Amino acid sequence: MTPLDGAVIASHMCARSGLHHAAAFCAAVEDAIDIEVADEHAALRVMLMEWARVASHLEVVSDIARAVEDDLVYGRPRRYIKMIRDGFESLCSNPFGFGALVPGGVDIGGDLDALSSLDDFAGTLSRDARFWSRKLGLSKARLSAGRLTKGALPESHAPATAFRAGGSRADLRAGEEASGFYQGLAYRPVTRDGGSALDRAGVLLGEIESSLMLISRVKEAAGGYTGPPAHEVPTPGKRSGVGAVESPHGGLEYRVFLGSEGRVMRVRAASAVDDVVALAGHALTGVAFEDVAPAFVSLNLCAACMRV
Repeated sequence: MTPLDGAVIASHMCARSGLHHAAAFCAAVEDAIDIEVADEHAALRVMLMEWARVASHLEVVSDIARAVEDDLVYGRPRRYIKMIRDGFESLCSNPFGFGALVPGGVDIGGDLDALSSLDDFAGTLSRDARFWSRKLGLSKARLSAGRLTKGALPESHAPATAFRAGGSRADLRAGEEASGFYQGLAYRPVTRDGGSALDRAGVLLGEIESSLMLISRVKEAAGGYTGPPAHEVPTPGKRSGVGAVESPHGGLEYRVFLGSEGRVMRVRAASAVDDVVALAGHALTGVAFEDVAPAFVSLNLCAACMRV
């Protein structure tokens, strides 16, 4: 298929991280055929991906709360998730941003004012995230098990929220090798050292606040978006490229191979979720049966990414 069609297919890999699958695929295509993404498109990609990350993290936090029978922290995040999905529906004609990211930039056919409507509750959400962190702390006894500390990680490990809760600072949005538009944003990873289920919930909630901060930083640049990019035709000759992004579940890398006519020949993808799965047994060893659910959910695994 064409790279444009491939980006749409990639976005359907997962509801919660579909934008990130598409972003990694597009970055690989752009690497292969030397497409430069305009700043306004790159900034808008960041906004969309960070809102998707917020929704995904809220879902995990809500599930952790349900597992420890905290109805307040279970219910309120669900309301925010609905508001974010409604905003995406107005922006992209679907609640998950399917097809919004394309090689060269972003293609949004909906109402850009929906982004402003999302901003309307960002401040309240940030305050609630801090409150939920304190509230879940009251369930420390049930969330203290399932430890996954830095000592359990291989020396070379993929970035993932579960690992950052155990002291790892690996994050594809940070440092000199930050991907895409993140390079100029000076992002600092959210980390904790304890490695428990409560630490993992804390990292998720901390990243929600950090995502809202990133969104505010790029808002002005993204405001220059005027429409989809002109899709450049690749020059003849077989090419390949690599693209990597930090999905809500951790690092996600695509390698795309293009044929001489610019069609996709094959795609290889790798996800940090595999590394987390490999250590899930270690994290759950010795956990009391009634605490397995919150400990497992807090690992922030994704069946779609595991299939990749």
